[in-house]
Parts: sequence; structure tokens; C-alpha cells
Amino acid sequence: MSATTENGRVFREAWIAGVLRHFPGEPKPGYVTPWDQTPERRRQTDADIFERIELAS
Repeated sequence: MSATTENGRVFREAWIAGVLRHFPGEPKPGYVTPWDQTPERRRQTDADIFERIELAS
């Protein structure tokens, strides 16, 4: 698994945990879709977001 893929997975898992903890009611399925079921374009976006957060910190 590449570092980019792993970073995207880490971000996605943190995102899902946050949604489940803070989102009132039932979240949209797309908000909590597991990594293995996430479309490739979304996976790349998650990896990009992780990298931007990492650079900002």
C-alpha cells in the first residue's frame, strides 16, 4: 500500500469517526462509506486533504 493510499485511509477513518460522534441523526451513507467501498476519486480527495492538513500543522 502506498503512503498516499494509507494517508487517505487514515483520513477517511478519522472522518467517519467524527461524523458518527458529532453528526446529529442519521448521516448520509456517503459520509460513512468505508474505505474499501469509497470511489477512487473520493479516495484521492481524502489523501489530498490529509496532505494539506499535515503541511499546515
